[in-house]
Amino acid sequence: MNPIINILDKGIEQSGVDRKTISIPSDIPFPPDAVKTLRIDYFQTPRGRAIAFGTGLKLGNPALKVIPIVGDLMTLGGNHFVHGARRNMEILVLCINNFVYKKIAGKPLTSANPEFSAYSTFEEPFNFPHLGNSCGAVYTARWTALHTKELATSVAEALSKRGLSMIEILAPGPNYYRTIDGVNSDILQFYFDNSIIKNNEDPRNVAITPEEKIVVGTFTDRERPTFIDSYNLQHKKILGDKFTPHGAAPTERGGKDG
Repeated sequence: MNPIINILDKGIEQSGVDRKTISIPSDIPFPPDAVKTLRIDYFQTPRGRAIAFGTGLKLGNPALKVIPIVGDLMTLGGNHFVHGARRNMEILVLCINNFVYKKIAGKPLTSANPEFSAYSTFEEPFNFPHLGNSCGAVYTARWTALHTKELATSVAEALSKRGLSMIEILAPGPNYYRTIDGVNSDILQFYFDNSIIKNNEDPRNVAITPEEKIVVGTFTDRERPTFIDSYNLQHKKILGDKFTPHGAAPTERGGKDG
């Protein structure tokens, strides 16, 4: 099974959430056979549009647990993430960070992998947990793909949250130039060996830099009204009993006359 799908599967199992209530839009083309093992509704979206697609799913059926899976550190679709977090849309964003770092904790990435650029990268990466926390996410975490137990636990915790949660997964793939199954495992091990767990660390302090080890852990865990909560509250104030709350069960709908 694909490593990311395997971790997601374990996290969902640990959460106890009914798989029939989960939908996954993804802009990463996971192998169909891997996705089938989840036994969950799965939607392949255009690159950078999984969060927008997931927002539509959640608004269309508020009872769903929606898990958009995105890649490329939000270089495509980043605005969807910013506004999803600002609104506190109730979704769990999994960001597969396939950025290729030329140096971590002062150590060069020496694995000779022809699938990656020989010149590595010169751009500064997003501090994704800080971005999510600043925009209003209720749960932020980062783990390498080899922190399998911790990642599964984070998925389970995030699925219990009401609001936008995000988990950054450091992995060389999938679909950078090859699928994650075909990438040199030395890179995964390099990330794992050069990481340090700091749960509850201020997200401002967890930027990935060449000089320091990668800080992983759970950083944000708080409560905020969700978008649908705020929508219902605002319209109830204005319309009173004439307003039908969005997402209300059939027996809850209607005003004074039911």
